[in-house]
Amino acid sequence: MVTFPPGDDQSVCAICENPFEEYDSEFASNYANLVCETCDEKAVTKHGTEEVTRPANETEGNPVYIDGHKCWRRYRFGGHITRLDEYDCESVEEFHKQHRGDFVD
Repeated sequence: MVTFPPGDDQSVCAICENPFEEYDSEFASNYANLVCETCDEKAVTKHGTEEVTRPANETEGNPVYIDGHKCWRRYRFGGHITRLDEYDCESVEEFHKQHRGDFVD
């Protein structure tokens, strides 16, 4: 079961559980297990390095790790949001299926 499934109100970060400062609950309810910007700033690649440029696609920019938690990013409109993976998924597509069964790209 996903802690913060899409469609449900989420007002706190899925990792640190601090209240969101940057997202309102309506925006957050569109995503499963949304991560706050403070936690997102700690994200590193599987090699332990910070990402310096925006990847060409979601496959190249995923997964990322925040304090040991596997996360997946959604890149759109020149930015991204980051979501906590509760199932240790192998791909962003699997993440979408496990955390949001109705996902359509």
